[in-house]
Amino acid sequence: MEMPLRIGSRTLAVVRSTLVWFSAAALISAVCLLAPGAAAQSNDDSEARPPVSKADIEIVKRARAILDSPSKWNRADNRVCPADAKTFSLYCALEKATDEVSGNFEHRGAAMQEARFVIDALKPNANYDHRLMGYNNDPSTTFADIQKVLDLLERNITKRLAEEGSNAPTSAGKPVPGSGAPQADSSVTKTDIQVIQRARAILDSQSKWNRDRTQTCPPDAKTFNLYCALAEADKEVTGKFDKSCPAMREARNVIDEVTPSGKNYDARLVDYNADPAISFADIQKLLRLVEERLTKQLAQQAGK
Repeated sequence: MEMPLRIGSRTLAVVRSTLVWFSAAALISAVCLLAPGAAAQSNDDSEARPPVSKADIEIVKRARAILDSPSKWNRADNRVCPADAKTFSLYCALEKATDEVSGNFEHRGAAMQEARFVIDALKPNANYDHRLMGYNNDPSTTFADIQKVLDLLERNITKRLAEEGSNAPTSAGKPVPGSGAPQADSSVTKTDIQVIQRARAILDSQSKWNRDRTQTCPPDAKTFNLYCALAEADKEVTGKFDKSCPAMREARNVIDEVTPSGKNYDARLVDYNADPAISFADIQKLLRLVEERLTKQLAQQAGK
């Protein structure tokens, strides 16, 4: 025999309170489970632009040293960078360089982000899912393009650093692993004067000059563009080549000042050399100005 179910008002109130409590608890639990992922997603701003420091310049220089040969370039990037890798994508070269310079790699670190912005400028319509990986793996990207990204990256960071007047901590003056020299030291030595003098001797005749738009300098070359003359001189005098040696650096500075269109150059030494408006006399004048400036800087240092 069925018995009617009788529930008093007090019992109903208790049931309702219990249901509300369980519902609220379930909602809170769900929010807690989702919160870490949501927070991580909100913090991963693909357009973030952290402040730069001198350490970021060192990172780019180290990345360039890691990728100093096409044989070291891995064009099948997956953003996984093994510690014992022998070849490196653009992403992994920057990651390794950051680890070596600062010991603290961040996916959205300043050097990484500025590299992404360089790619945005070079490939505005590419729509890569991951800019560093996509550009690196793009069939149309060459090793020279990777070097170009690193050159533009260093220039942009240097410009930002000057504009921001950053006083951020840096490892300036300390050797970057694998570089063999302090990378942020801007002092001039007598050796730097010898480098520019040797470059002038290499390019002492128009018959030795070429307009090739390249940063690849064959060891058995008979003619030289401006970049390769400086590279060859640096190797002959110091036994190694540093793209940011004082002679190279001052040559870029001179180009910035004497060439109004120089701001449109992607790689100043190469593009200035290949510019149809530039004559061999202009190349000689530039080298002479570089020597005069370095000599003056050396004298100023001695007087301090």
